[in-house]
Amino acid sequence: MTVDEVAAPPKAAEPENEKEKQDEVAKPAPPPAGPPSITYPGVWHYSVLAFALLLAMFLVALDISIIATAIPTITAEFHSVSQIGWYGSAFFMSLAAFQAFWGKAYKYFALKVVFLTCIGIFEIGSLIAALAPNSHVLILGRAIQGLGGAGITGGCYTIFAFITPPKNMPAILGLSSSVWSCSSVLGPLLGGLFTQDVTWRWCFWVNLPIGGTTMLILFFFFKTPAHSRVAHTTWKEVPFLFDFPGIVTIVAALVCILLAFEDGGVLRPWTNSVPIGLVVGFALLMGLLVVIEWKQGENAMIVLRIMKRRTIFILALFNLTAQAAGFSRTYNLPIYFQAAQGTSPSQSGIRMLPTVLTTSLFSFIGSIALGKLGYYKPFLLVGAVFLTVGSGMLYTLEPGSSAAHYIGYQILASIGSGLVIQINVVVAQAITPRPDMAVTIALVLLWQFVGGTIGVSAAQNILNNVLLKSLPVDNPNITAAKVLAAGTTSLHDAFPDPVDLSIVVNAYMKGIRAAWIWGIVLSGLALLIAFGAEWRSIKVEDVKKRAEKKAAASQA
Repeated sequence: MTVDEVAAPPKAAEPENEKEKQDEVAKPAPPPAGPPSITYPGVWHYSVLAFALLLAMFLVALDISIIATAIPTITAEFHSVSQIGWYGSAFFMSLAAFQAFWGKAYKYFALKVVFLTCIGIFEIGSLIAALAPNSHVLILGRAIQGLGGAGITGGCYTIFAFITPPKNMPAILGLSSSVWSCSSVLGPLLGGLFTQDVTWRWCFWVNLPIGGTTMLILFFFFKTPAHSRVAHTTWKEVPFLFDFPGIVTIVAALVCILLAFEDGGVLRPWTNSVPIGLVVGFALLMGLLVVIEWKQGENAMIVLRIMKRRTIFILALFNLTAQAAGFSRTYNLPIYFQAAQGTSPSQSGIRMLPTVLTTSLFSFIGSIALGKLGYYKPFLLVGAVFLTVGSGMLYTLEPGSSAAHYIGYQILASIGSGLVIQINVVVAQAITPRPDMAVTIALVLLWQFVGGTIGVSAAQNILNNVLLKSLPVDNPNITAAKVLAAGTTSLHDAFPDPVDLSIVVNAYMKGIRAAWIWGIVLSGLALLIAFGAEWRSIKVEDVKKRAEKKAAASQA
């Protein structure tokens, strides 16, 4: 099937020779003389498409955290304590590294085909993970899931941008953020239920019917909008459009930093040459990435022309730090509930409902309010303040803290997360011309998942470092290997003696608090970055006026 058939455009005149055919095969149609007319789906048709897109978003967000409560059981089955960090990080890493790749695909090829391909890849990764005979195959499956998931996340926002009237975008983005936050935090609860009552493999089996349903709905009901085809190319140009050197470099850089966090202070001291070398390698590769992206120009994974825009640059930095704080909090709260308070995986999921409900509510409220107010800077500032204060209050939790405390502190932090969780996408869509829409969305999402990758891995490293240093060296019943092997769900079974258990719980609590300091620092950085945002309205009429004024100035 050619790209012509994929996009189903009007057929151009037959080329005169075979060489001309090869050059033309990737051209969906001659560039139109003027912008195509924009027609949006009717209410019923739109509702069906929105349901399918939100279902796809639910799928990816669920897999970010569903494995968290299953990890102790998986490590017990595969005897793979040293690879714990990779079960989550492999997914995050692919989500981050391939955002721009799929952003380019959505720019040059039919939305429908690219999006269905992404869901198919995600389903293949889920199947591999569900059938994994060992830890390495499971990690491979998670990486493939992330590859497909990267295209699903960016694709959902891109498709919504082309099928939704601009005045309705804040509402639909508020709804999508509610779905995202609900599913990402419900993940530990569902993962705990599957692990306890069926098998951890159902954390991945469950993706197959959900993804299959989404594919069927979109196959029959979605048609690529004519106005979404914003660029034209030939097959000869395709290999140069996708920044493969950039992708390889950022993957290598993330692997270096993840290995450093897995190794440093846990398997080897930070003064050892291995973690030091990995950190140096990360820094050098990130420097190389800047050079590569500069050389690649418009074909770069991170298009510097777009990245240099003040609004996009500030949103990227803010999103990186705020999401790193949010994701690390989401991963640390189940550890607190299970290790410090002795709850089961399913009970810890229930205790995280304040995070689910508050984030969902305020993400919806924030998106609607932003659409009405137009100015996004106040939301960054207020959200970062709540995030910082809430993170600071979580630091004060004790093993015996009451429900009023851990519920109230979750609400404070989650108000902040909810207000800013979709700011980057809402603003990027509002201020970006259609030709750059998919690439810009992919760019802001890239930094979101880089933040998640580094934030979670660093928090896990901090927790493990402080935990191991806090364990007694003269108690034969308490060893680092035994504590790590027990995980959080089996802690109370592994240490039946109340005195030993108290020592281990206190050590865990010190590690959790240290990880929460990391969250406080990230939230504070997000607040400082928010002050750099512009006081500009993103209302359609205001953006249009600025564009007209800029065009008039350039012609003068």
